[in-house]
Amino acid sequence: MKRVLLFFIFLCCSINLYAINFAQEKDTLVNILRQDDQQTKERRLTRFLINYFENIPVNSFNKDKASTDALLLKYNTENSNAFNYFIESIYYTRTRQINDAENNLLSAIQVADKKSDQYLLYTFFLHLGFLQTYDGNTTGAVASFVLAKKEAITLKDNYLEALIDVNISDVFYRSGYCSESLFYLDQVEKIIKSPGVERQHLYDIVCYNKAENYFRLGDIDSLKRYNQALKSIKNGTYKLHTYINRTDYYIYLLQRDYNKASVFITALKKDSLYKFNDLDKKNLADAYFSEGKPDSAKLIIDQLLADQEDLDHPEIKFHLYEVLSDVAALKHDYKTAVDDLKLALQQSSYNKNRFIKPGNVSARMKIDEMETSYIQKDELYQKQRMWLLFIAILAICVIVVGTALYWSVKQKRRYERLLFAEKKKELAFLNSHDVRKHLTNILGIVDVIKHSENKEQEYLHLEDKLLYSAEQLDESIKNISNKLNE
Repeated sequence: MKRVLLFFIFLCCSINLYAINFAQEKDTLVNILRQDDQQTKERRLTRFLINYFENIPVNSFNKDKASTDALLLKYNTENSNAFNYFIESIYYTRTRQINDAENNLLSAIQVADKKSDQYLLYTFFLHLGFLQTYDGNTTGAVASFVLAKKEAITLKDNYLEALIDVNISDVFYRSGYCSESLFYLDQVEKIIKSPGVERQHLYDIVCYNKAENYFRLGDIDSLKRYNQALKSIKNGTYKLHTYINRTDYYIYLLQRDYNKASVFITALKKDSLYKFNDLDKKNLADAYFSEGKPDSAKLIIDQLLADQEDLDHPEIKFHLYEVLSDVAALKHDYKTAVDDLKLALQQSSYNKNRFIKPGNVSARMKIDEMETSYIQKDELYQKQRMWLLFIAILAICVIVVGTALYWSVKQKRRYERLLFAEKKKELAFLNSHDVRKHLTNILGIVDVIKHSENKEQEYLHLEDKLLYSAEQLDESIKNISNKLNE
């Protein structure tokens, strides 16, 4: 009874705690829906929906989805139907109903496409790529990532574009296309150098993914370089500890120090900070086999192959069956060796078909990128051409106005010279005729008076004429003065 009672109390506390958490999340969702800026609202809303619905208990999914739908309608959220489909796709992904999850994502994409909502198209294509990668549909995954990248380019968001390149590189790495994978990681490195990009998170991923590619290529020098780059990072992602330790034992494997590698990998199982997964098990099996412990290698491989649901990578299965064939041959069990070799060849054939498709998609991607680059450069050229045309027209206008002003000034100066010459001639005429005439009259009258025998009588006789000539002379001088003032 005590045990039953304790269990009942624990169950009630758990339900109550979950109810409190849901109420808190609901408040967060309401705050997001009340936000004015549409783009910021969509980014926060998609992150909220992913984080919330990927972590709640599956049995409470329908209830919480109904509450979320009601809030979306209450606050008149744009593209609410698209978000509904997106939530459904999360549910079907968690319950491993891949076809239903993909169909809901495609429906969400159709809604977002009608509204020409680039960010939602980016998000939905990105998750469709994740889903197709999980399902082993490599061709579809790459195509979805390419479509997501086009939306990121349209949004002019370097960070979103870099994330897509990381995912594309991962798809090619898983398919064995290391050179293609490294190409897209180089693209990410270029983007990291752009201003305003969250560099640290991307830099950690690039260093680790390049180390993975160089390990597969057997390039130990490049592997060591990126291993040191990871160790030089002070504050990185939560997986940095895993990245560093995994690339550490990669170096031992390439150096063929298999004993040290197997000891190192075994110790990592007990490391609570290390994310131990099937890749580590596969590498441990390789180390045991190369070290001369085929039974230990076979035990690990049998465990890996037994878990078919989580191991859906033909290139890994090919390698595992190949090792099992070698183990059987060492024990002189040639029938089992042949059977395992046949299984390895089946996986190789299946993997080859998958390789061809991503190769074709890669070629299509490069053509699309070239077309996009050409369009961007053509748009830039058109803008530059318009600016050059504007500058040329402006320069012509400046030249025309300058020339007009120059000729205007020149003509004005010419007219001023002509006017000055005319005034000068007029003044000369006045000086030579009016002034000289009246002055001559005055001088003549004075001379007559001077030589007269009776000067007083002669003066009285000529006084009026003398006064008239003086007045006329004064008038002429005033006239000349006025002309000079003008």
